[in-house]
Amino acid sequence: MTPNIDTDQASSLQREYYRETAQDYDAMHPRDEHLAALQHVARFLRAIGAKSVLDTGCGTGLAMRTLQAALPDVLIHGNDPSQPLLDIASRRFGIDPARLDCASSERLPYGDGEFDAVVETGKLHHVAAPEKVIAEMLRVARLGVFISDDNFFGSGRLYARVGKFVLARTGLLGYVYRLRRGGHEWLYSPVDGVAWSYSVFDSTPQLAAAGAQVLVLPTSPPGSWAAQAAPLLFASHCLVVALKGSGVDALTSTNHAAPAGIN
Repeated sequence: MTPNIDTDQASSLQREYYRETAQDYDAMHPRDEHLAALQHVARFLRAIGAKSVLDTGCGTGLAMRTLQAALPDVLIHGNDPSQPLLDIASRRFGIDPARLDCASSERLPYGDGEFDAVVETGKLHHVAAPEKVIAEMLRVARLGVFISDDNFFGSGRLYARVGKFVLARTGLLGYVYRLRRGGHEWLYSPVDGVAWSYSVFDSTPQLAAAGAQVLVLPTSPPGSWAAQAAPLLFASHCLVVALKGSGVDALTSTNHAAPAGIN
């Protein structure tokens, strides 16, 4: 197979970015949207009776710490390809190194259905092929997956949002971005490293095709009626909840009230 030089360059840049920013990573990245999403995730995990959770692309362990505080009896595990970020999770935040694996989200070193649920927060817009990550999340999750990430259709001026959506649906968006970004579909910034223009709505067909029951919850901007009414064009960040058949069954069979949007 011929290597994808552009993707390899992006991966190398991102590894170097994490190595250089690991010490200051949390201060550089306010994550109010993820924290709002994780409140919903904790309620769903409690409702479906999850006992084990994988945080894939866990970084310094924000989601692991947040979910563990909300669900102290649940086993929370994490993986990330950046050892410097995992070192911060362990040394600074006290996460047991035995619960952290230095591994790619595209090839998870876990068995099918090994965890009740898999969570990602802000990982998918940093990879060239988010569908590979989602396929792995679905594989190792028994009950469901939770995706807290960008919706690039929901940012910018309204005409730009509509334009991006039309170009994406006609298959032209990648060509436009390569023209504007020096031949790359990705861009690099000192704040976020390498990033692709990603929308969680691009991933909902894959989740639905896998038989999951899918719910999209806008998490940014907070309190926006437009984001709640039309998240595709007005919410710049969303949480996607995708429950497998066993997850839906667990939800309906528990004594907990189902979170809004899932029957």
